[in-house]
Amino acid sequence: MSSALVISTLVSVALAASPGVPALDAGALTLRLDEPWTPGMPAVALEPARLDLEAAPPAIDLGGVEDHARASSLKAWGRTLRWSTAASLVVTSTLGTFAAINQPTAFGDGRCITGNPILGGDYGCNHGLSTLHGSAAVLSVTLYTANAVLGLAAPISRGTVPEAARPVYRVLTWVHLGGIIVQPALGLIAAYPQVIGKSNTAPTDSLPRNLRTVHVFIGWITTAAFLTTTILEN
Repeated sequence: MSSALVISTLVSVALAASPGVPALDAGALTLRLDEPWTPGMPAVALEPARLDLEAAPPAIDLGGVEDHARASSLKAWGRTLRWSTAASLVVTSTLGTFAAINQPTAFGDGRCITGNPILGGDYGCNHGLSTLHGSAAVLSVTLYTANAVLGLAAPISRGTVPEAARPVYRVLTWVHLGGIIVQPALGLIAAYPQVIGKSNTAPTDSLPRNLRTVHVFIGWITTAAFLTTTILEN
């Protein structure tokens, strides 16, 4: 009962301290703890505050957002590398064709001998054009290798090939892979037969003439195969 009196006193003091609120007599307040509850009396259930974790809003899945951004970035890099490689192969094959037109092949002695060489006699015949073609070939092999490594390390960077075109895609992939492997060797031997011990071979001899012809044809087959697989990867 002493607790009831203390509570009544505190309530009176609080009300007295509030401006505009008349003071209440502490004796007029009665706290009945023993009065039983009867039907019709309002009942107030007091419960401690509760944090409902299930009702909380779902957390943002940052991992899913990051994975989507990473996948998009890898796909963009793969697409860029594929088309850059295709463009470089086209340039390399074009320059190689110009060089072959100037040099002896299975189709003739070349314009450096017959006259009117492509890009002029000074540049087209004195290793200028051949050096440019070789530089483009190095770039093509570098881009091709980077594209292959990215495809193996992150398969998601590859494009999606239609089901019906996959057999053709697989065959063409092996075609341009084989071309990329053999082309550097063919081009080097055709330009410098000395690397295989043919020190006395002239540019008009059958070995460099035939190798140069094969080199040009394989170059265009490799380029066409890679360009087709790039188009199929949408």
